[in-house]
Amino acid sequence: MKPKFFFAGLFVSMQLIASAQNYVTIHDQCNYSGRQYTLAPGSYTSSQMKVDNDKLNSFQVPQGFKITLYENDDFKGSSKTFYASEYCLGADWRSRASSIVVEGPYGNQQPGGYGNEYITFFADCYSKGYSQSLRPGTYSGSQLGALKYAISSFTITGNLRLRVYLNNENAAGASATFDASQTCMSSSYNDRIGSLVIEYKTSNPTYPTTPGGGNYNSDSYATLYSDCNYNGNALRLMPGTYQGNQLGLMKYNISSIALGSNLRAKVYLDNEYVSGSSYAVNADINCMNSNMRNRIGSIIIEEKYGNNPSYPQPGGGSGDVVIIYADGSYRGQAASLLPGTYRNMAEAGNFPDNALSSLQLPPGFRVVLYEFENFGGRSYTITESKTGFSISGWNDRASSIAVYRN
Repeated sequence: MKPKFFFAGLFVSMQLIASAQNYVTIHDQCNYSGRQYTLAPGSYTSSQMKVDNDKLNSFQVPQGFKITLYENDDFKGSSKTFYASEYCLGADWRSRASSIVVEGPYGNQQPGGYGNEYITFFADCYSKGYSQSLRPGTYSGSQLGALKYAISSFTITGNLRLRVYLNNENAAGASATFDASQTCMSSSYNDRIGSLVIEYKTSNPTYPTTPGGGNYNSDSYATLYSDCNYNGNALRLMPGTYQGNQLGLMKYNISSIALGSNLRAKVYLDNEYVSGSSYAVNADINCMNSNMRNRIGSIIIEEKYGNNPSYPQPGGGSGDVVIIYADGSYRGQAASLLPGTYRNMAEAGNFPDNALSSLQLPPGFRVVLYEFENFGGRSYTITESKTGFSISGWNDRASSIAVYRN
């Protein structure tokens, strides 16, 4: 077989594989070889893009995605956008990229959204003080950051339930469950929450007061358990795509799984980005064998539609996040922000300091920009999307930000 036909066939095969993925795969050698890494939609500086600086030589781009390469770090210098896979970059871009932006069907925000459902936590009663919003998942003490042992009130947006663990940072021990927002928590819970679990509610839920304690075999949810026989820490998930960071404490810590009668799952072993070696799970497993137990790093859960499965695409939809951009007219490095207070721009999705130049603001949201970190200096309140800040004088000026949902 002549090499050109081989590479052409390889290109077509890789295109078909990539079209079913929710991420871009990059390689440090041509022909999709050498070291490979996966990049979900997002913005990646030189230190974040995984492949070494000036080492990118080929990549696989799923249908509907695009990848923009930048000559210099921090999205500076010459750039070029690609809408399809490249089995070997041309001489003008081979081994040249120093930063990357990946955009998918839902823009260049991280995948794994859950519609408009999240819980906003506050350090003070009556929705005041430092605040952050969290999506469904399991959060240890280290993942709560400034919220650890500092929660006094919270508001639930969507059909969610909250389980909090008192004086414990590993989602174990004494716990309490809340189905409704709390304006001011009693002394039994105030400033005592060290870890927590956020999950979806069923129409007629059966929810244990301690982890495990039963099989939530609902048609609409899958439940992951850290121990065999549906025991230990548990996390209930709706159909969707879940990377490792969204599994929280359950990442590489799953021993049994309960599926609703209309659900199936695809689990990925030793990989947090829904790629690589995987198994299809079509029924409950009360105790996984050694090939799967404590090796699942990411998972896709889907509804069964006869013989026509359709793994759901990730993405947060629209109307539930504020998106900030480093350039005017909604261009350049971006970050998606849920309601919360961000003491510096690093907390706001690792967005660069003094670089905000435009933002998209959904109806019902309000943003306050601050001149200095920790909400110091002058402030500027925004109630609608802005393509630029040249008139107001706030271009490249914000060092901290607060996002509110009215």
